[in-house]
Amino acid sequence: MKSFLFPVLQSIFVGLIIMSFYATSWFGEQFTLRAEPYDPFDPFYGEYVMLQYPDLKPTDSLQNGDVFFTLKEGEDGYAQIDRVDTQAFFGSIHGTYYDNRITAPQLEQYYVEQGTGPDLEKARDLVVTLDVSPWGSIRPVNLDVRQD
Repeated sequence: MKSFLFPVLQSIFVGLIIMSFYATSWFGEQFTLRAEPYDPFDPFYGEYVMLQYPDLKPTDSLQNGDVFFTLKEGEDGYAQIDRVDTQAFFGSIHGTYYDNRITAPQLEQYYVEQGTGPDLEKARDLVVTLDVSPWGSIRPVNLDVRQD
């Protein structure tokens, strides 16, 4: 009996990790962000697009460093910062404030199909669709050229 217990527990653990990845989309809200690409290729990781978000600028004067923020949908349909604080709060996204912009590790890189990176870099105006869970995890689900 004991010989089967450990593999069953390992399988349950892996299943929970996989479910937590998709739970962000199942239970979270979906937001759309304007994005601008830079540096579209890495010889080790393949083709990806590094993204920066011009709308993720806080209105408050913050010190450089770790910040926690939430998003809301703006009047134009694109996400903007709802609340930003230097202390963690429930539902907040962990990010870094530097050079008058906020970045989050899950938002900086988006891996794309081989051969599409240079076209996305030329477009310059991109839109990222992402799911944000109530507990603050982020899952980017789509990257496309913005049609404004």
